[in-house]
Amino acid sequence: VRKWHTMINAHVDVKTTDGYTVRLFVIAFTERRPDQVATNCYAQSAQIRKIRRKMIDIMTKEAGTVQLRELVKKLIPESIGKE
Repeated sequence: VRKWHTMINAHVDVKTTDGYTVRLFVIAFTERRPDQVATNCYAQSAQIRKIRRKMIDIMTKEAGTVQLRELVKKLIPESIGKE
């Protein structure tokens, strides 16, 4: 948890191609822009909803198209979060 930042949580239940249902949780933080003067970097509630919707879309797209074994291989090096 960071001070002066907004923490955005999202979770979704996804069914993999081999039939397993997986519940995924994601946490995101806002970050300061390079030329920002203000000390805080809070997100507005509409922005939080858009970010959360995008996070859920990415999770369902990445996890719903692979088997459980490949999903675990994606999650261990955190390759989905880097994209």
